[in-house]
Order: sequence, then C-alpha cells, then structure tokens
Amino acid sequence: MGRKWGRFWLDFFACLLIPAYTLLFAGSVQWFGTNFSVIAVTGPDHYRGFIYWGVLAGGYFFVMLNKLAALLPRGWMRLGVRLLAVCAVLSLAYALAIPYLPQFFPKYAALHVVLAAGACVLLMVALQFIILVMSRKDPARWSGPRRMCWVMVVGCAVLFLIPQMVSSALEVFFTISAALLARKMWLLGRYG
Repeated sequence: MGRKWGRFWLDFFACLLIPAYTLLFAGSVQWFGTNFSVIAVTGPDHYRGFIYWGVLAGGYFFVMLNKLAALLPRGWMRLGVRLLAVCAVLSLAYALAIPYLPQFFPKYAALHVVLAAGACVLLMVALQFIILVMSRKDPARWSGPRRMCWVMVVGCAVLFLIPQMVSSALEVFFTISAALLARKMWLLGRYG
C-alpha cells in the first residue's frame, strides 16, 4: 500500500502539479519575450504566484535529490548530493526573495539572475552526478536518463539562443523536464 501511495504522489507532483502550475504561471503570452522574474514583478498576485511556484518546484527537487542521494553507494556521495540540494534550494530561495527590478536596483537584479541560474546549475550537477554513479553499476539501464539529460541541455541551449535571453519558454521546459527526469531516475533506482 505504501509503495502505491508513494508512486501516486510522485506522479501527481512530477506529471501533473508541477507542469500545470508552471504552465499556468507562464501564461499564454510572449513566452520568448518575458520570463518568470519579469512576470513576478508585474503585480502582487504575480509575485505570490512566483513564490508558490518556487516553493513547489524547490520543495519537489529538494525531496527528490535527497531520495536519490539515498540510492548512492558511498557516504561521501550521498553527502555531496545532499549538500548540492541544500545549496540549490537556498540559491532558489534567495532568488525568489530578491525582486528582479533592473531599472531601480541593477546590482540586486544581477544577483537575482546569478542565484536563479545557480540553482538550475546545481540541480543539474546533482542529477548528472547521480546518473554517472548509477551508470557505472548498470550502464544500459541508466542510458535513458543520460540521454534525457543531454536532450535537456540541448533543448535549454536552443531555447536560450532563440530569444538570446532566459525566457518563459526556457523556464517552462527546464522545470518540467527536470521534474520528469528526477521522477524517471527515482523509478529506475527504487523500483528498477
């Protein structure tokens, strides 16, 4: 019974709640001309929505990275992934707390961008490290997540190069694909 509920909640968050909320927050206009940080400062309701999105995504990735860390064979590996998870979530939390207002606070806006990008990089480093470690034990089984990780990198690069900025399209793609990648990795590692 516990395994079914665990799988239900994993699927609910990774396949439904995070994608739906991410798409709703992005809205239906200018996916290549705006981004979540710009949307957030357009009004108090949008800023609250941005915070909710950050808590939802950050909480999910924090839980998933800690669960995935438990699969690793060595203590230093588990500790390293958990530290990356903490740093990624703290980076995201600080990015959420600093409004993106470059015309009024250019230094804080630059810090916001660095922290938001840092959270994504730390998340991808942690996921890639887990994939590399698990691939050593069973390369064929972990080839799917490895390919998915490369598809994410190429997809993010293309979505960055089209408007030459971090856009809502890039943020939507990254959030949803990273959530699905973490889900796939957990299912492979836990349930085989």
